[in-house]
Amino acid sequence: MDIVYIYDLRIDVLIGIYDWERSIKQQIRIDLEMGWDNTKPAASDDIVDTLNYKEAAQRIKKLAENSRFQLVETLAERIADMLLNEMNIPWLKLRLGKPYAVKDSSEVGVCIERHRKKDKAKVFLSIGSNINKEENIRSVMQHLQDDYPDIVFSNIYETEAYGFEGDSFYNLAAGIETDRSVHDIEFYLKNLEHLHARERNSEKFSPRTLDIDLLLYNDLILQPEKDLPRKEILKYPFVLFPLEEIAADVIHPELKISIAEIAKQSGLDRSGLKRVVL
Repeated sequence: MDIVYIYDLRIDVLIGIYDWERSIKQQIRIDLEMGWDNTKPAASDDIVDTLNYKEAAQRIKKLAENSRFQLVETLAERIADMLLNEMNIPWLKLRLGKPYAVKDSSEVGVCIERHRKKDKAKVFLSIGSNINKEENIRSVMQHLQDDYPDIVFSNIYETEAYGFEGDSFYNLAAGIETDRSVHDIEFYLKNLEHLHARERNSEKFSPRTLDIDLLLYNDLILQPEKDLPRKEILKYPFVLFPLEEIAADVIHPELKISIAEIAKQSGLDRSGLKRVVL
């Protein structure tokens, strides 16, 4: 990540724990480094694509000049929080010093490094198995529960194999919140399949120990490079109806209607879903 910096920003503020410090303003000095992707402004040569360091300095000065904190630690955190959240800066390093606060020193202060906290994505999965299905479904549910304690599962349903002759499947849906990217969550799911001896071949419809499909990732639409939102939501009862149980109010990114409304309008037959309890 590239860095945009402001060094030696000086501001008169009311700060300190002693009585005399509560009655006069003292000068603080700030050095600030802010993470930013400068490839876009470099390519466009347009100021709108840059990190506006003048605005950042003005925001810092306004916050600091109106503050009455006792500790430099508190002021530093408030400045960092403001920049990360109000200016969407992904990372910063801030050094805030009080000159001559300690005898025989030129300055004392704090240096902090902070990242903007990402909102977790709401992710919905479809899970199926028709080889050692009870064992594999139990196992993958436990793995997911260990990694995502707040996970929500639908009921488990037994359905006939679709598109080929074979044993029936156990199918269910699951909902998690994660800070993993789409790429990372796909890698995570493939690893879970691998742990359950999933063998991949060219046949779409075939027996498998475990199949975990990413159905929805927030409101992302990544067609056609990725099947997201997954088209199978609209095609198969064993995908749509378990998803409806845990995501009825979720809006489909492409159709702009809820999963519950899709289920109502779909015309898919849910009679082939037989609920099972493990």
